[in-house]
Amino acid sequence: MTDLSTAGPKKAFLAALLCALTVSGCAGATQPPGPAVAPTAATRSQSPEATSTSLGGLTATDIGWIQLMIAMDDQAQRILQLAPERSDSTDLKGWATDTTEHHRTELATLRALLAKAAIPDDNPHEGHDMPGMVNAQELQAMESARGPRFDRLLRSAMLEHFTQARKMAASVRKAEAGAEVKKLALATGRSAADSQRRLLST
Repeated sequence: MTDLSTAGPKKAFLAALLCALTVSGCAGATQPPGPAVAPTAATRSQSPEATSTSLGGLTATDIGWIQLMIAMDDQAQRILQLAPERSDSTDLKGWATDTTEHHRTELATLRALLAKAAIPDDNPHEGHDMPGMVNAQELQAMESARGPRFDRLLRSAMLEHFTQARKMAASVRKAEAGAEVKKLALATGRSAADSQRRLLST
């Protein structure tokens, strides 16, 4: 969620991510800065020139996007699962249940792509303060809130989640990503837009 104390680092991270996913827009950068491409055991061994080459059928851009989406969706699941006990809104609870199920399916698809390429499903972004995710203080606030306050926090967190998911999906579709990942990114972007619209109407 937007936090004025961390807005600078978040914007810097987003810029690095978009740079990684839009390779042509980063002239002179053979390797994107920061954690834009996740430093897994599979990618650490690559040379800087290998950022767009195939690794188990996936490019480094593919892997970076998949791992970022897994990190975001994992946290979204944790937040959504708080709704049944903490929300006062029947509509919001119903939306959260549907969205939880969709995220579960999306996570299974993302993890299957990593498994197919024999890439470990670790979480190189654990503990990072990233766009589309709540920080530790915001998460603690959600876990202790109930009723209307929880509903406000949930809406804010999930709206930012979907906004970031759509940005990432649009970027990876323009980048040097594989056809399978681009197809999944298209579906992810459309799903995020639909979930966002539904949330705004609850």
